[in-house]
Amino acid sequence: MSFAATLSKRVSAKQQETKERQVEGTKWLALEAKYIDTAVDLFKQRCTRVAQTMLCTVTVSFEVLTRDVPNFPAYSVKDGSYLVDNWGEGEAASWYYARRGASDPFAHGTPIQFAELLEGMMPKFLEKVKAMGFIRCGREPGTWRVKVEWRHPDEQPKNGSSNGNGSSNGHHNGSSTASVAPPPPPGSPKRGAPPPPPDEEPSSGKRPRAYRGSSPSPPKSPPKSPSPSKSKSKSPPKSPSKSPSRTEVPSCTEVPTSDDEKR
Repeated sequence: MSFAATLSKRVSAKQQETKERQVEGTKWLALEAKYIDTAVDLFKQRCTRVAQTMLCTVTVSFEVLTRDVPNFPAYSVKDGSYLVDNWGEGEAASWYYARRGASDPFAHGTPIQFAELLEGMMPKFLEKVKAMGFIRCGREPGTWRVKVEWRHPDEQPKNGSSNGNGSSNGHHNGSSTASVAPPPPPGSPKRGAPPPPPDEEPSSGKRPRAYRGSSPSPPKSPPKSPSPSKSKSKSPPKSPSKSPSRTEVPSCTEVPTSDDEKR
């Protein structure tokens, strides 16, 4: 066998290995779809419980929902990293070939972040939630939380029916909406009254500028400076103390916020 034929055989063998890895990756995709459907059912249950309390909005963490999914992969904390240590019904190699490609073989023992596993499912979960008909649906940035809102039963769409009320009132009450002259301002002379004599001074008592009769008014005393006892230096307002923000768990894994969300 020539060297070129050996190379062709080598390429054929690598192609066959890649196909086998791709088949292995499809096993994880099928299992992942099952996990997501279960998480969607749990999400509907949370929304139903909130609707029974007469609320129309809820925020649910996808990571918290997966804790109630049977046989879902689990993690353990090692040196501050959340690593998958239990793959449930799947295998690490299947996930690797489905998410990172099948060109290279999977090395057993390779650490895999739990957040990376969740992030691969999050877009599909969010797409299924958006298809439920909520008026608002979105993921809070940097978290696993999904916030949805549905319409309150008392809310009605605006149909513009109130626009016709004004025209109908004006049609029936046309006589009452006739323009009426406003009353004269207080102090103005009544209509028909004779004008005041020309030598009469204005009622305000002010004299023209050119008048130099009586002595001018005494000069105004300068403003008194405040006494030192009363002048108190005002300290600048204190800025309100900010409560320390809640820190996120590394790798975007969320801490349970209530007793029913703890493992």
